[in-house]
Amino acid sequence: MIRSLLLCLFMIAAAQTARADDDQVCFAGSAKNLQASIAACTAILRRPLLTPEWKLRALSARGHYHERNHRLELALSDYNTAVTTDPSDRGARIGRAEIFVSMGKFREAQRDIDTLQKMFPNDPELLNNSCWIHAALWELDAALADCNRSLALAPREANTLDSLGFVHLRLRNYSRALADYNAALAIKPGSDSSLYVRGVVKRKLGDLAGGNADIKAAGKINPEVAESFAPYGLTQGN
Repeated sequence: MIRSLLLCLFMIAAAQTARADDDQVCFAGSAKNLQASIAACTAILRRPLLTPEWKLRALSARGHYHERNHRLELALSDYNTAVTTDPSDRGARIGRAEIFVSMGKFREAQRDIDTLQKMFPNDPELLNNSCWIHAALWELDAALADCNRSLALAPREANTLDSLGFVHLRLRNYSRALADYNAALAIKPGSDSSLYVRGVVKRKLGDLAGGNADIKAAGKINPEVAESFAPYGLTQGN
């Protein structure tokens, strides 16, 4: 009897430890072991009596890991389920919008951002997201307005300065674009995307050596950076 009770207690403790391990790996996972992070989130989602809040967290986390693993359809499926679970969840909608952008589905991405902006008006992050998507769609007046509104609310936000640089690049205002990317990199020096596009801008201004140096530095930080900008028509040869 005592042995059976001890065995039962041991099994309960082991199960609790496994659950705690899954929570740690899923919600604080490492990009170095994406499969382990995905497996941990999946284990959480298979738990009985899972609360909606916990389900949302696990779905969004797993969607993020699928995106990092270049499995965009799986990421989109997780974010779709998360948005269905709670249409007002900010993280799930932003995550889904990012997947749509990666897929080149900019209109779908804009719809998610528009929905969030109705709930969170004058939010600098959402304005920046909207700026980037409008720029991707060549809706440059709307993009410029969104970026300027975002920077009025958060003047030293590197991501928004980066987006503004992209808008000015598409407007062929290369001097302004260079100033924007310089400002972004002064705040966030290790940004591979800002370095890469600044390199493209420098080349357009005739500074081939400086442009090539930026592009090379960006590639060392992220070997896939050039590929990520190819859908926008931005290549080293531009």
